[in-house]
Amino acid sequence: MLLLEDKEIDLFVASRIGSFKHVKYHTDVGKNTKKCIENLVDIKSLQKDDSILCMEWGNTEQTEILLARKNRKIEIYDTEIGFRKSYSVNFGEGNIIGVARCSKGILAGVASGVVHIWGDKDFEIENPIVIQTGGKLDRVKVWKHGDIFATGGEENDLKVWKIDEEKPIFIAKNLPHDWLQLRRPIWVTDLTFLEENLLAVCSRHGYIRLYDTQIQRRPITHIETPGMAATCIANGFDERQVFVGFGRGHLHQVDFTKSRLDKGYKGAAGAITSIALCERERLIVSSSLDRHLRVHERDSKNCVYKQYLTSKLVQVLVQSQRNTAFKVVVKDESDVEPIQTVKLDQTDELDDIFENMETISETRKKPSSEPQETEVKKLRPSLEGSTVDTSEDPILKLLKSTEKTRKKREKIKREKKQKSLFYNA
Repeated sequence: MLLLEDKEIDLFVASRIGSFKHVKYHTDVGKNTKKCIENLVDIKSLQKDDSILCMEWGNTEQTEILLARKNRKIEIYDTEIGFRKSYSVNFGEGNIIGVARCSKGILAGVASGVVHIWGDKDFEIENPIVIQTGGKLDRVKVWKHGDIFATGGEENDLKVWKIDEEKPIFIAKNLPHDWLQLRRPIWVTDLTFLEENLLAVCSRHGYIRLYDTQIQRRPITHIETPGMAATCIANGFDERQVFVGFGRGHLHQVDFTKSRLDKGYKGAAGAITSIALCERERLIVSSSLDRHLRVHERDSKNCVYKQYLTSKLVQVLVQSQRNTAFKVVVKDESDVEPIQTVKLDQTDELDDIFENMETISETRKKPSSEPQETEVKKLRPSLEGSTVDTSEDPILKLLKSTEKTRKKREKIKREKKQKSLFYNA
């Protein structure tokens, strides 16, 4: 794909240690440097429970980001101002597995299967809407154009809910038993809305399914990926297409019309944790546990950008509606440290010091009161371990000892030969 103009694409990346970064990707590859990365959180102030679990856009203008942390706090980040507010979640058990903004306010779900909906933006309502999904949850997603959200998890198949109702409007039905009459296991790791009535899910048990809530409860398309546990799923550029990431680092485009994996995008060495699309430039942005952020071209499948971000990445968001500038702090002139200049007098002193220094090649003479030089006796090394000069040469002594041992060995051989039976016979 040929890109004639240089375009900036803003990426917001979250990690497991709690760091939150702003990355600017340039379509002109020469401009992508380390200066295009900005930390939005002070890394030194992070603690063990500050890990970011999930994040989503809070509005259609893409100026607000909702972040959910492991310490059960939901933070609101404004791309122009910064962190505005943070709220604590005091319902259910387990980590927060999904947060989004809906028409009624803010929706959040926890791993124990409880979903709360606050009608006020500031979480100040006394009686929020509480929905019990009836099982463990791994993902909660909200349809962007309506009051509908979907849930799924381990042995908790896809369910579609309305915000005002406590019972689901759609419950998925599992496929029939296999040829051994064994029940097929269910584990929904991620899901996405293609349309209001079309949903796609991926599973850790190695399958991808497409559901139509207006036709039937069972999936209309089922694609198996044996030995490949799916971790995340995202909408594709065309209809009936999605992008799926797997635990072994594979990233594939899935075409439901062909009922198979279509294109593969290589490069990742760890599990794919998140996928986001840049629709105008038709680029695929992915994050993985190998701590790299990658950008692939959709048609050529080439990796045009790869950046190491020093921590395990959880999720990435692409800001396609607008651009966000870096927050550069301009210091006052009083705060800026002046550049140290070396005076001429100091340079002269340094030159004198270097000229008077002794070089390594020069040999130092020991101070002696006698003008005559004393001859040093040369000591020859010996194999016997002594370096003291004796009256007899150590080499001659060594030769004599070896000659004696040789004669002894020959004498022993002769004696053995005389005693042998063959010699006597």
